[in-house]
Amino acid sequence: MKRMTFVLAAATAAAVILSGCQAQQPITPDSSSATAPPTSAQTDEPTAQESAQAWADETFGTFEAFTVTGSGAEKIVFPDDAKSGFYTITWAPGHFANEDSYAQVYGEDGTYHEAGMADYVGDSASVAYGLDSSVGPAGWIAVEGGAGDWSITVSPISALPALPETGGYDAYLYAGDEQPVVFSTLNSGRLNVRQFNGIDPTDSILPQEDFTAVGTLLAGPSVVNVQLESVSPWTRSTN
Repeated sequence: MKRMTFVLAAATAAAVILSGCQAQQPITPDSSSATAPPTSAQTDEPTAQESAQAWADETFGTFEAFTVTGSGAEKIVFPDDAKSGFYTITWAPGHFANEDSYAQVYGEDGTYHEAGMADYVGDSASVAYGLDSSVGPAGWIAVEGGAGDWSITVSPISALPALPETGGYDAYLYAGDEQPVVFSTLNSGRLNVRQFNGIDPTDSILPQEDFTAVGTLLAGPSVVNVQLESVSPWTRSTN
């Protein structure tokens, strides 16, 4: 993304014939073709999101995104290069009428990974998984029998969008500074907001009884999972 332009000019000689005799006229420098001074090299600094994406690839690795579709119960085993990532599940409308319509990540040893749960009244949710080294590598996604028709896309962490001011049951990249923060919904329903830095397990924002998540958003780069009960979007503000 660096670009440098140099302008090179050559002097031009001219011969003019005057009154039957040939005479060489003095060359007048052409200011329009004078060599321009070289421009300074322009360096395009990466954006905060681009820096977070590079961090995500280095910290959690990358792989080719893939999609699996099905109906009812199924087990989706993560490839060796996809032990950390995020999955987006889309259900058929009305799926939440069945309490066993959720999806859940389990470790290679069969242990339950709390951060990998997608249990949402809406029709689509995204969850980052395999971010907490203390619980071991992720093994698979278990889709429960009441889920009906569903589609799951598994993608690398670097493909996550930047954390917005409002959103849904989703995962995000955060590249900002440390700041006090409040996540709240327009309707009753608990919020669970968790932040992961890829080094130490981090649970910096805890759900509160008044249906808001209040705490400190630590300096990025990091991954933020937002899980909520209400279909209403959440909003983020400083406290």
